[in-house]
Amino acid sequence: MSLKAKSVTGAFFNLSANGFAQLINFVVYAIMARLLGVEEFGLVAICLMVVDFCNLFVTVGISQNLIQRDKWDDEFASLSFWILIAVSGAIAVLIFLIAVPIAYFSYSELAAQLIAALAIIPVANGFRLVHKAKLEREFENKKLAAYDMAGVLIGGVVSVVTALQGFGAWAIIFGKVIQSVISTALTCYKSSFSPHKVHDTRHLPEIIRFAKPLIAMSFINFFSARSSNIIIASFLGAATFAYASVAKQGFSVINNLTFQPLNRIALASLARVQENRLNLAFHRIVSLTALFVIPVYFGIGAVAHPFIEIVFGEKWEQSAYLLSILALIAPTQVMAYYLPNLLISRGLPEQAFTLNIINLVVNLLIPLIMVPWGLVAVIIGWVIANYVTVIMKFAVVKKHMGIGLMAALKPTWPFSIAGFVMFASVLYLERFNSLALDNVFLELVALVVIGTVIYAGLLLIFYRKPTLATLNELKGTKLKTPKPVYPEQP
Repeated sequence: MSLKAKSVTGAFFNLSANGFAQLINFVVYAIMARLLGVEEFGLVAICLMVVDFCNLFVTVGISQNLIQRDKWDDEFASLSFWILIAVSGAIAVLIFLIAVPIAYFSYSELAAQLIAALAIIPVANGFRLVHKAKLEREFENKKLAAYDMAGVLIGGVVSVVTALQGFGAWAIIFGKVIQSVISTALTCYKSSFSPHKVHDTRHLPEIIRFAKPLIAMSFINFFSARSSNIIIASFLGAATFAYASVAKQGFSVINNLTFQPLNRIALASLARVQENRLNLAFHRIVSLTALFVIPVYFGIGAVAHPFIEIVFGEKWEQSAYLLSILALIAPTQVMAYYLPNLLISRGLPEQAFTLNIINLVVNLLIPLIMVPWGLVAVIIGWVIANYVTVIMKFAVVKKHMGIGLMAALKPTWPFSIAGFVMFASVLYLERFNSLALDNVFLELVALVVIGTVIYAGLLLIFYRKPTLATLNELKGTKLKTPKPVYPEQP
């Protein structure tokens, strides 16, 4: 099999495993939300966020270096393995010394116990990552996908079964730990790599030099993406955090199943486009994304109440209000998501890092200002922050690459307007019970059908040319005119 074929096959299995994991995790998440109390569920979500942060020290940098090196060197890999073991062990100790006491005095004894148990996960990752890198270099993505899916599936079953047995918050912890241990055990068992004792540490400076910027960027991305979560957990408590967490869960799944795969394709495509065609390539990517992703974001927000009631239960009604507000970020997500890769594709990683800094500062500052007015205000502040960052990010990109905000608005505004009109119409029908349906399942189906008809109808009636132009791009056909003509906004 050629290198290209191996790469495509590997990408397919990675995406398949990711999709399977997202589906299983979402199902388990929904079941846990129904079985656990709001305060208990929020407590677990906070603990998992803390451990996710600690995992950054282990999962970023070293394994990427092993994958990208020209040749596999057992000496280098063994040194990397022992470094990861040392780092993961140190992270576990710091969790016990710092995170556990903070959880005990800030929340409860249960929170401290949960975080202590989750310290196993960074250690398991420390054992796994070099073996995983070895398998990835050998294009054994099918095996890795199977190991990941086995861990997710068994861990999910354990969580559900133990929750039904009355283990409460511990059910989620058991499942996460089992998932990590199983994936690690299978990966290590099947990998041909076997670490040995290392006496020569001459590669240590290279390992540190490669890992430092990646860890720094991951930290920025972590705090940027979870800025509102961190503020809510710190100032508004576990129960309030639980409502926000449930509201964001649906968008998290959408992001992982749409933006992340598209982003990998975008980087490869943009890196190979000639300079004079870069603007057109960016136009194509954002228009295709907008056509399909914007209605999904707005659609979830429009049917938030029946969706939340069916999936998570009536006790999470407050999350439905938050989900409807969060849907308003849809246009910003589409326009700005590819900007870091756009800069990286032209050898501008420092400018890409600047975009991450903008995200971090604005997404922390505006929601923080809104804290005195409560949870809804914090979420509104986060939505506002997304629009502010879009303007600031495009100012940076325009300075270095000549691609400004209008380059993203032109191909996306027809879909944003159609999506928003659909969102407002369906939300109105749902909120005022205009359909008069007593069955929540029938109501959800009816609202989805109506929303689909409204969105498709608006595109066909008012935005036919840009829609057909975008669909032709998807088919790979050539348009008669190189630049689509957009009608006036109705």
